[in-house]
Amino acid sequence: MFTFRHALTALAVTSTLALVACSSGQDTSTTSQPTTAGATPAVSTSAANPLTADQVNVQMTLQGAPALSADGRFIEVTVNLANHGKTTLTSTGYDPVNLGAHSADANGTIVDYELARATIPDAAPDSQVTATIRLPVDKTVGQSVQILPVQENVAWFDAWGTKPLTVGPFNSCASSAIGKVCAADGKPLASAVR
Repeated sequence: MFTFRHALTALAVTSTLALVACSSGQDTSTTSQPTTAGATPAVSTSAANPLTADQVNVQMTLQGAPALSADGRFIEVTVNLANHGKTTLTSTGYDPVNLGAHSADANGTIVDYELARATIPDAAPDSQVTATIRLPVDKTVGQSVQILPVQENVAWFDAWGTKPLTVGPFNSCASSAIGKVCAADGKPLASAVR
């Protein structure tokens, strides 16, 4: 009887939690925002309105050289993103746009599609923003890295013509006395400035 009572209590708690989660009352509908004359309306990044090739035009450049984090666990790469597209890119809301990274071997074959992610500041059309992505050293050494924006649950921006920004390859330094991670030229990565 005692075990049966505990089983019924557990079932009641589980059922209650499931009902609360399903009926949270959260409104997930999107609303239309008014725009001023001549302004380009922002396109919703909800699952119902994924970005399209005619809306996207992003160019990326490195800001400085990749650097090793203070704890030595990450390679930090700072990227300038110039949004020449027709819509604001944002890391908020449904299906956000983030900066993502793939690792690739010496032949350019993708090794890890989901290497890293970083949020970006809102990037309005004809604006430029800067974001830093942190690449895990343990998954990056021996590889090069392709960095590019991704609309989560929709597509990576190379599907819309954005050229990935490639950094590396990164290798373990030949001598631990000169540093932990070296760039392709054999020089150790500098420590990131915080």
